[in-house]
Amino acid sequence: MENNKNIDYIIDAVIKRGYDDNFSECNDFIELLQKRDFKDLITLELYERYFWNDRHEFILQLLKELVEMVSNFFQNPDTIREIQIGILQNMPSSIILGIVGYIIGKWGKSQKDHKKLNSTWLRIESNVKKIDIIFKNHDYILTNEIERIFKASREEILPLLKLCGCKCYIDKKRSIWIKCGLSKSVENDILNNHKFKIK
Repeated sequence: MENNKNIDYIIDAVIKRGYDDNFSECNDFIELLQKRDFKDLITLELYERYFWNDRHEFILQLLKELVEMVSNFFQNPDTIREIQIGILQNMPSSIILGIVGYIIGKWGKSQKDHKKLNSTWLRIESNVKKIDIIFKNHDYILTNEIERIFKASREEILPLLKLCGCKCYIDKKRSIWIKCGLSKSVENDILNNHKFKIK
């Protein structure tokens, strides 16, 4: 019962002040990547999805650096302005690919017997390249088509879509991932074409 004091404290504080039921029909991952807690969540999601059998603290540190570099990219006001007016679209993929390529190259030179670990980074690289190719030809991905398109589990691809700064719109049990840098009117057209009821 001693352990329940913290739980009681949190619940009592929420009951006292109340809380807003803020359901969001859109997750803008460019904004969310600015929040420390959310960066930690993406890092852990990547760690969980890609390094399930290879648990090493240094991998977690490398993933934190990767997420931090992408977050820094999105903190630049000029970058955000260029994304908002549609000049830059899906640019963080080049940062992700550059960092992952560097890790693979450096790791491959020093650890010849760790092919399995290297292959995991290669899988991340391959999936980011697929995201890049898809978003060069399409402005969105329907969540229920991810496994067919990528030939990989949805859980493996979603953290990378978040890291690429996509927006995810949710309508009932459906969701759609829209690449960054599109105008609001183009986003609305995509949502209307797929009968997403967004306020």
